Amino acid sequence: MSIRGTINRCVSNKYDRKDVNRLVRVCHMYAVSYLRLKRSSGNYFVIGNEKIEDLALDFIAELFQKEKDGSLVVLQGYFKDKDLKTSTDADVKIELRKLVFTKVDDNLFRYYGEKDPSLRKIIRNLKLAVRERNCSHAVCYRDGFLIVDKDEPGISTIMPADFMQMRLCSRIQGEMQIPEIIIHVIDIIREQDSYRNRFPLVILASIIRESFVILHDGTHPQKISPDAESNLLKDDLDKYIDDTVERIKNEIGPRYIKKGKLQPESVEHFFNAATDIVRDDFSEPDKGFSQYDHIRKYDENIDYEQYRREHRPVLEYLVKLIRKDLVSFFRKDWARF
Repeated sequence: MSIRGTINRCVSNKYDRKDVNRLVRVCHMYAVSYLRLKRSSGNYFVIGNEKIEDLALDFIAELFQKEKDGSLVVLQGYFKDKDLKTSTDADVKIELRKLVFTKVDDNLFRYYGEKDPSLRKIIRNLKLAVRERNCSHAVCYRDGFLIVDKDEPGISTIMPADFMQMRLCSRIQGEMQIPEIIIHVIDIIREQDSYRNRFPLVILASIIRESFVILHDGTHPQKISPDAESNLLKDDLDKYIDDTVERIKNEIGPRYIKKGKLQPESVEHFFNAATDIVRDDFSEPDKGFSQYDHIRKYDENIDYEQYRREHRPVLEYLVKLIRKDLVSFFRKDWARF
């Protein structure tokens, strides 16, 4: 039995219980998969102690809202402009997934709002700030993300929340309003080329709230102030990065040579480039150099196509290892204030 036929009967009010039950099962499966993907990505909050299966069922319930005559109004409204007669089963499944994912995102917003009203207010203000900016083609809100410029499909990783928080905390001032903060977030996203040009709105709202709480908390006035990051970097960053790089190089450098991923003479080049990338990311973000620019400083014989084909994964992995250590260091150091 095709899903196209099931939906066609549901929207034309010619359905029976089996049709509805089948459609509920399919929508529930899509919703569960979508929520699991969000949870596993690390870019959304973990969903408390509630079972994802139960939340998914709650989130799709509105799709099956009935009028007095039994018509499924939400499904009818969505599919009224779709040509179900000429559409394939695959086409209809795509449309149904879009509907389910949109409904899940809407209900996640409500869920966070019910659990945390102050967070909901910040999310709403962020959405309004994005909508009111005079750059609708450059910045938008879609599918739970703030998206800046053209999102780069070749990069799969989204900026970790820790990095966004560290960069944003150095720019936030106590009297700033959401539109001003959005401008800084956009700048942070544009100033890098290691992550996708998008960031989860819920996580961004949480970062903003936490930053303001700490800024205005008189009991810990020095925990994270606009100068906290620069002071930390000034005293400790260079030494810590150098120590970290040396340790990682000793651990994995020989393995890369043995596997043929790097030549012995290239190990220093790649670790030097990775070190520069991480240092610039935290202390000189306005340089605007790409990762390819950094490796070319140490090996001018690497052309761009060779870099994309052979060397980019290696360099990105080294940068990832160094950054991971650096985040751990920042967490421990800030915890002492």
